[in-house]
Amino acid sequence: MNKIDELVNHVKKADAIIVGAGSGMSNAAGMAFWYSASPLFIKHMKYFYDKYHFEGIFNGFYTQFNSKEEHRAFMLESLKMILKIPPQKLTYEYLKQLIGDKPVHFVTTNQDTLFKKFFPRMNC
Repeated sequence: MNKIDELVNHVKKADAIIVGAGSGMSNAAGMAFWYSASPLFIKHMKYFYDKYHFEGIFNGFYTQFNSKEEHRAFMLESLKMILKIPPQKLTYEYLKQLIGDKPVHFVTTNQDTLFKKFFPRMNC
């Protein structure tokens, strides 16, 4: 039996599920704009990348912008990316399918609200 089949069997037998996930979950879902100048990051942050040369949203949070207006524009664009861009891969759909209708609790450090979007009635 491979690891995936073993996981599926454990989930099927469980009365409830606890999911612990961090930034690796978002990265696995293709949301690779936090720490690098990925194509997704460049698509939405080209102005800031070209001007300030930081890679990833987190690095932008520590950048000294030339004006308050630019800083606000960066923050607004960051929020738009974090909250509006859909996952680029089916990672959350697969997790949702794996869990099914079982009671579930999530423990996460993720700020992208994807767990709430995919599991709106669940305890996140």
